[in-house]
Amino acid sequence: MFRSYLKIAWRNLRKQKVFAVVNIVGMSTALCAALLLSLTAYREWTYDNFHENGKDIYQLLGKENEGTRIKTGSSMALPLADAIKKEIPGVKYTTFIADDHLPVRYGTNHYYLGTQMVDKDFLQMFTFPLLKGNKQLALQQLNQVVLTHASAISLFKDEEPVGKTIEVNLGGKWQPFVVSGVAADIPDNSTLAFQLLIRLENMPEYASTKNEWNASNFPLFIQLEAGVSRVVFEKNAALLLKKYYKGKIEDLEKVAGPAGKGKDLFWLKTLPLKDFHLDPEGQYNSGLNKFYPWLMLILAALITSIACINFINLSIARSFGRSGEIGLRKSLGAQDRQLLIQFWAEAFLLCCCALFLAAFGMVLLLPYYNQAFGHNVGLSILRNVKVIAVGVSVFFVITLLAGGYPAWKVARLNIVQVLKGKLKLSKSSGVRNSLIIVQFIVAVVLISCTFIIWQQLRFIQMAPLGYNATQVISIPLDNAPSTAIAAMRNRLAEFPEVKNVTGSMLNLGLGKDGSSGNWTRGFSYKDGHITTQCLVVDYDYASTLDLKLVSGRDFSRNYGTDSTAVVINESMAKQLGVADPVGTTFSMGDDGPVHVIGVVKDYHYESLRKKIEPLVMTMKEPSALYYIFVKVETRNPIATLQRISTVWKGLNPLAENEASFLDENTQRLYVQEKRFSKIFFTGAILAVIISAMGLFAIAVLVTAYREKEVGIRKVLGASTGGLVLLLSKDFLRLVLAAIVIATPAAWYFMRRWLQNFEFHIAIHWWVFVITGLLAVVIAFATVSLQSVKAALANPVNSLRSE
Repeated sequence: MFRSYLKIAWRNLRKQKVFAVVNIVGMSTALCAALLLSLTAYREWTYDNFHENGKDIYQLLGKENEGTRIKTGSSMALPLADAIKKEIPGVKYTTFIADDHLPVRYGTNHYYLGTQMVDKDFLQMFTFPLLKGNKQLALQQLNQVVLTHASAISLFKDEEPVGKTIEVNLGGKWQPFVVSGVAADIPDNSTLAFQLLIRLENMPEYASTKNEWNASNFPLFIQLEAGVSRVVFEKNAALLLKKYYKGKIEDLEKVAGPAGKGKDLFWLKTLPLKDFHLDPEGQYNSGLNKFYPWLMLILAALITSIACINFINLSIARSFGRSGEIGLRKSLGAQDRQLLIQFWAEAFLLCCCALFLAAFGMVLLLPYYNQAFGHNVGLSILRNVKVIAVGVSVFFVITLLAGGYPAWKVARLNIVQVLKGKLKLSKSSGVRNSLIIVQFIVAVVLISCTFIIWQQLRFIQMAPLGYNATQVISIPLDNAPSTAIAAMRNRLAEFPEVKNVTGSMLNLGLGKDGSSGNWTRGFSYKDGHITTQCLVVDYDYASTLDLKLVSGRDFSRNYGTDSTAVVINESMAKQLGVADPVGTTFSMGDDGPVHVIGVVKDYHYESLRKKIEPLVMTMKEPSALYYIFVKVETRNPIATLQRISTVWKGLNPLAENEASFLDENTQRLYVQEKRFSKIFFTGAILAVIISAMGLFAIAVLVTAYREKEVGIRKVLGASTGGLVLLLSKDFLRLVLAAIVIATPAAWYFMRRWLQNFEFHIAIHWWVFVITGLLAVVIAFATVSLQSVKAALANPVNSLRSE
């Protein structure tokens, strides 16, 4: 019987080619977009789910209550790991993880490998199976390293890697290490990614910081025993902090004042492994918001729902031409259930065709989708039986929603009415009007969000950063010794376009090496606790970046005492609470006293999402310099960049990462926002197109229903313009209602999104006015196509039967 229904459905669809093509195109487009978006959401949510101990693994975050705000730190002091493991029950493993890119050589083969410097428990905590070697023994010795399968092939070709000695460049020195294991290649949905594992103790600065409690060095991870609650661990950790951070807590009590009385001022928070990828507080956050996967699913649902509404409206409009068929079937004894199944079978057949085209389009568009939106979605996800089962279930529900309602509506029609050949469907159908309003609410919200995101991106591009970003080139040192800065300065002295050369511990923005970070330090000063960002710089840092000196001076080669001097920013000066901070002396941790020689105007050394924190610049540790900054004045920046890069390659043949201008670096900080903009823009276009198709279908329905009314009005002298307005005004009212509902919703969502930025635009009323006018124009243009046709039709044709 069902096969018979499908045959009849296919025959009917062949007779209504235009109807079938419009429905299939609209539905397939929506399903293709929904499939891509849903696969993206699924991939984001399945990060790190392959770790066998994942439910017991956490990253530790430090929380400090300063009374007016709570600060979060993702790096911990090195001695904290041993203290936790020895003094807190239920802790099975601990490990620090320090990411780096290190030069590695074996014979004549030289490579840069993505490296993680870890503790010996790393392979016991995380599930990275070894193809060769024993994970229990692989990192027990300081001279042992583990390679991934791909990196082992690159280095050794067909040789057996285990037991071979390779050399790793650490701090500018080549050191021998023995390969103790080969790990399987890392899954692409892992937040932890490496090509080489090496013990953390091999870091050049490890010996000087291993007992330093006041320094925050690297992210710390723990694995709890099975059944141990993270809440219990956090309570025990609070007691441990009171033991080892007594002075810091006392300082925080002074800073917080009455607002911090009776509250925890310094504590540890555990971040579960499943949140590493999307939690902004985590060390391995991908730059995506937690809401991002949900946004993908919401957009998929909205676009699909608009297509379903369009499908419903077209199906009802098409039923006008089938009134005789419906009446005949009912008069011959067809039951409502049989008519419902027949019409649903047609909808199911259309949806199956649309799904086939959508799947084909998804495979075809997937590479372009990944490239355009910065994703890495693959079809391997479809091997998961659960994913397929959910997809089939959702598709079946869609066919019921899209085809079920029109079928149910038609099956319930009165036989007397349908035998007259006309379907008396009210022009003021509440369901139909609600569907139109929903369509345009979605369209208006997406268009409004696109406008506001674009404004914020433009604000980011135009906002003054407080330093020269357009004429300064950033070069990663790539493990070259800090003396390379002086060599670079000497080599570039003959370049007339080069004005200054300096060095820095941290990059500005996000360079092509993908590295970013900060160095937070806390210390007591007078009766309070000071928390500040620290930055090691070289001579000429302020002049190279065109930082504005508010008072005092910059570091100078003419003063031998500048090795114990610091330059601070305005925010740090305010925190010190000194009217003229130049000459002020303080000590940071166990270091000796330093004195302030200058104050620079606040500048955005981090993204505009964050407010400008206190900053201390020092020259005390020149070995901590990792970037060269070159200030240039040139009319051909690309050629200048290439010349400087060539010089650098000559000085450092092992250099891997390319140089870039600082304005490029700053723009890389906002990949997420650009991705949001593209997604909203694409979603808005799809929503508008499909909504317009649905509105056109309703216009066809209503004008067909009012055909005689239009004919009578035209005979009585109504003008074409008046008739067009008459037929359009009901639709425009619905669009206006959608605008009224969508505007506060869009304002609320965008206001919440802008709160992620410390510096952001204000939402202007005219954005919603423009969006509303655009929606009205689109709706009027769509409806007018059918309204004008009806108004110009010969009234004789519609009135000949009267």
